[in-house]
Amino acid sequence: MKIAVFHNLNFGGAKRVVFEQVKGLSKDHVVDVYKTNRDEDIFDPLAYARNSYEYDVPFYFDSTAGLRRLEYDIKTIITLQNLHAKIASDIDKRGYDLVLVHPDKYTQAPFLIRFLKTPTVYYCQEPLRIAYEYSLRLREQVSPVKKSYEEVSRYLRKRNDRINVRSAQFTLASCLHVRERMIESYDVYPDINYPGIDTTVFRPKHRKKKNQVLFIGGEEVVTDGYDLLKDAFTRIPKKIRPTVHIVKWKKQNNERLTDNELVDMYNESIAAMCVSRLETFGLVPLEAMACGVPVIATNVSGHRETVVHGKTGFLVEFHPKEIAGRLTMLLASPKLATKIGEEGVRHVKKEWTWKKSVQSLDALLRSFKHQQ
Repeated sequence: MKIAVFHNLNFGGAKRVVFEQVKGLSKDHVVDVYKTNRDEDIFDPLAYARNSYEYDVPFYFDSTAGLRRLEYDIKTIITLQNLHAKIASDIDKRGYDLVLVHPDKYTQAPFLIRFLKTPTVYYCQEPLRIAYEYSLRLREQVSPVKKSYEEVSRYLRKRNDRINVRSAQFTLASCLHVRERMIESYDVYPDINYPGIDTTVFRPKHRKKKNQVLFIGGEEVVTDGYDLLKDAFTRIPKKIRPTVHIVKWKKQNNERLTDNELVDMYNESIAAMCVSRLETFGLVPLEAMACGVPVIATNVSGHRETVVHGKTGFLVEFHPKEIAGRLTMLLASPKLATKIGEEGVRHVKKEWTWKKSVQSLDALLRSFKHQQ
């Protein structure tokens, strides 16, 4: 098949998915990439695409310039739509069998979808969170004018996101949790294509363990659950209490964290603490398991799809006492931690490789083509 792939994503897990999909699909298909951002990271799919078409977004938004918010919203709604109409016209002229569309960092579901005449597949890793999640509501005390503007802005973003998603002929969700949220938010019924793990990168290195556990996320982000972890640690005896190694995707000098740096951190840790209050897909647990590290994860839908309770890690409730108990168990029994880590490696290699993910995607895209 001849496939066009669109994305406008910053460095991170979502862009890794684009990179791996283009890399895998290009082995059996002609794949061209369309993008509206410059790739300056390791997830640039250009090396695997036949052609790459880059379009400049005709505005720049400085999130710190509050008085420019209205200008930004207007340009997003009007200027970005015009740009996406141009991209859609270019794609339609080049005779693709399908267009695989990934999110746009400005809007979530891209305006591009509503303009395309070529059969389109939208790959969703999460709905527009600010429009649907109560925890992301406007909490700060602001003036009535600003509050009213924010409400209108969110309504328009939600409306555009919904129209764009529903304009796709086919939809894909990254996991069961996202599928159910898409059904609820958009009244569409997507197939599932799980992401994968590069087990040649995320692997055991048999490093000497430090007396630490790994937490990937923000201390100040409520949904990341650091407060649960902090409370749990007060319940672990000081003589065996490990330190918490907090990892963010960017270092203090704003450089991006490399995979090798992250893999070393996993391998040096006793356990990975995944205590978020909401998780669309358990990618961090999979990375940890691939490195042979036990996972302690909150019992939310994203984690339930990747962590096998009692075998590759533990699923816990939002109770610091239970979190502390499971971690204490691993601290007291290194042999148990090793056994769970080894099971995690086997589980990922069997069920969660990028090869398996791309094979599933290939089969789905072929079936969509035959439905035309």
